[in-house]
Amino acid sequence: MKYQVLLLLRATPKWMGLSKAYRDKVFTDVVYPLLLNYTQVLQIKVFSTEAFHASVSDVINIETENIEEYYRFLQQLKSSKIFSEEYFELHDVIVGMENGFRKFNEDAKTDKKFVMN
Repeated sequence: MKYQVLLLLRATPKWMGLSKAYRDKVFTDVVYPLLLNYTQVLQIKVFSTEAFHASVSDVINIETENIEEYYRFLQQLKSSKIFSEEYFELHDVIVGMENGFRKFNEDAKTDKKFVMN
């Protein structure tokens, strides 16, 4: 089963007060190496949304078939400097399963415990 995960992040005033050079260094030294550690099992894309959303500044889009590796990634990300230094807050996490409704419908047809309207 393929999962799509959206991590909605909010940059803090502390982050925004840092110089662009230092912010780039944090990304290069902390975030980028972490992303590289998971390229075999997670497809990760980072989007800036601050010009389009009032409370979410960045979105990390993760696609994977291995939800355990996603969990490990998230725990490492949350333990990293971008959260421990209070540069970002995790605003929300949205997880979806690709065509999950189809699997549910198929299971419902064969398992009498499911009630379908």
